[in-house]
Amino acid sequence: MTELRRDISYQWTGESVECSSEIHWAIEEQANGVFAVIVNSPGGILTGKQVRVLAEIVGDDGVIKNTRRMTSLLLIPKEKVAQALEKIQEVGLRVANLHKSVRNITSCPGKGFSSNSRGDTLELARLLDEEFYGTILPWDFKIGISGCPRNCTGVQCNDLGLMAEPRGKYSLWLGGKESGMDPVHGVLIRKGIPREQVIPVVRRILDTYNSKAEEYKEELGPRARLYRVIEKTGLELFKTKVEELLSN
Repeated sequence: MTELRRDISYQWTGESVECSSEIHWAIEEQANGVFAVIVNSPGGILTGKQVRVLAEIVGDDGVIKNTRRMTSLLLIPKEKVAQALEKIQEVGLRVANLHKSVRNITSCPGKGFSSNSRGDTLELARLLDEEFYGTILPWDFKIGISGCPRNCTGVQCNDLGLMAEPRGKYSLWLGGKESGMDPVHGVLIRKGIPREQVIPVVRRILDTYNSKAEEYKEELGPRARLYRVIEKTGLELFKTKVEELLSN
């Protein structure tokens, strides 16, 4: 297995973003000259103070665009970017990562908010975020968590999807992709994963994906999503890795 590494650091030079790894941080000049800064937080939760700070950054006539991946897109002039980054960090928010890493983890509100939910999905999203956000990978890796079969986060459309089951267990889907002209539906590979085993299972999946993408890099190229690695190795490899872990 290749060693998993994380990188959540970057530097704004006044003109562009610099990063020691190849992760793409979401500070980009748009066609009209305005800069877009995408901000996220674990599970998409924002406090009232954080919302007020974002509003202060863009001003009364500014724009905040919310996205399906629980992020907020700020449109601001270049001269405001440095100050905006300081304010974002001060209130515990962060600039979003876009490529070559584990992205912001999406989650439905979960137990305590929805009467249908079977699990504390927001807490699980927070724990997964602490463990894996910014983990360097061959390309995008999206994780989605749903608390019930209503499936508000579309777990099958993520590289890795988790759906809560009764009695604190989770089902696991792998290999989905929602974007582009060729979306892919993920496949259910395991039911009944105990809550305490979710993080080890996710780590095993990331390890396997990372090592196999490196092994087949010449054929798949340097930007292979999980579904392309699965096409090469077969889904059974990933099922076996999960079963080996859960049987110990």
